[in-house]
Amino acid sequence: MNDKERPYALHTNRELAMMLAAAKPLAVFAHEKVDGFEKADALANQDFAPHVAAGTISEHVRTRTISLPSGTAVDIDYWFYTLKGEEWRVEAYWLLIDILDRKGWCPQFEWLEGRLLGYTDEENIHHLLRKYPADQWVAEICTPQDRGSVGV
Repeated sequence: MNDKERPYALHTNRELAMMLAAAKPLAVFAHEKVDGFEKADALANQDFAPHVAAGTISEHVRTRTISLPSGTAVDIDYWFYTLKGEEWRVEAYWLLIDILDRKGWCPQFEWLEGRLLGYTDEENIHHLLRKYPADQWVAEICTPQDRGSVGV
């Protein structure tokens, strides 16, 4: 789906600007750990460093080892950036990554991921309806009469 088919703009490559405008509480970047890889590439060349140094944004770095189907172990570096007071989102997101690694992903976790990253209820609903059109839970939470209670 391209951006013209979506009634909202993705946060991708706009994370820092959105965070500085207090429109996004958490940004997450991940990349396979390889020699010669520049962190700036994973961050889409967004310079978080001065904001981390100024205390406006906090940085959290974690590494997770995953096993590929071939059995090869690969390290993945994760960079988490949060607005002050939103650091709790790092632990919550890390739990989601753990669930994903255990093959436990579902629309409900995808909803939570969207909320942690700062997507609105309407943006989540649009995304879930397109990605999981036949899912009963998605159909139920996305009906107009239920939208008032979504995300409570």
